[in-house]
Amino acid sequence: MIPAYLSFRQVKDLDLWRSGVGVVTIFLFTVIFTGPGCVLLGLQSGKQTNTHAEDIINRIQAFNGQISTSKGTGELTLIQGGRKEKYKIIWAAQSPNRVRMTLLMSGHPVETIASTGQWVTFASHTGAHELHSAVSKDPDLDPYINIPLRLSELVSLLLGKVPKRPFDRAWILPEKPNTVFASQSFSSEIQECLTNETGIPTRYRVLDKKMNLILGIWYSQFFKRDNFILPGVITIKDGNQRIMKIALNDIMPNIHIKESVFRLTGS
Repeated sequence: MIPAYLSFRQVKDLDLWRSGVGVVTIFLFTVIFTGPGCVLLGLQSGKQTNTHAEDIINRIQAFNGQISTSKGTGELTLIQGGRKEKYKIIWAAQSPNRVRMTLLMSGHPVETIASTGQWVTFASHTGAHELHSAVSKDPDLDPYINIPLRLSELVSLLLGKVPKRPFDRAWILPEKPNTVFASQSFSSEIQECLTNETGIPTRYRVLDKKMNLILGIWYSQFFKRDNFILPGVITIKDGNQRIMKIALNDIMPNIHIKESVFRLTGS
């Protein structure tokens, strides 16, 4: 069974759960620097954007930008409080907000989420809840998986990309030349991107105004496929120390996907 701590929370328009068993749908890649809050907040509000830093952020957001679809299989590991659950996953994804992902345990399907870009459908293969569809182009997944990602950001991760959150200022601290910070006016969140020596993004985090972690995504074990550099493992952590680790064992970028793949009966 899917652990209770990952159960969907009931919301007004999506009454998905009957017994505390949740649909687990996953994924993407946001980070933030845990350095002195006064320095970061001062730069966020007091300095104009650094052109060099803005160029780096734009390059990071364009990483694997030529990938528009992907299919693949892998493993999803969930860790919290000493508990560890592992699932097989099968997915198909298309930018910006179409996805179909099925979680399996012991070779048997457990849950499927599918989005056509207009409708989102949740299906239980174990009878935990009835088939449910709702109109939504890019739902926030936090109420359902307790991770602050939007559906489009999950799709970005499955395509080997960095999620795109808006910003209008960016800067670099001299002591951390490989780390770029960005923020959006009237937002209390700060984004942080870390690259390796070759310029490949390896970490993306988001902090709140008190410099607490909201979301962190780490990319590792890169490999080449069809001239693209793809992450073999993506690790996602939230501020409550919930961890999701996704191993992309087999991923096929820019493969043709029929539109019908993203539909489930009833959507």
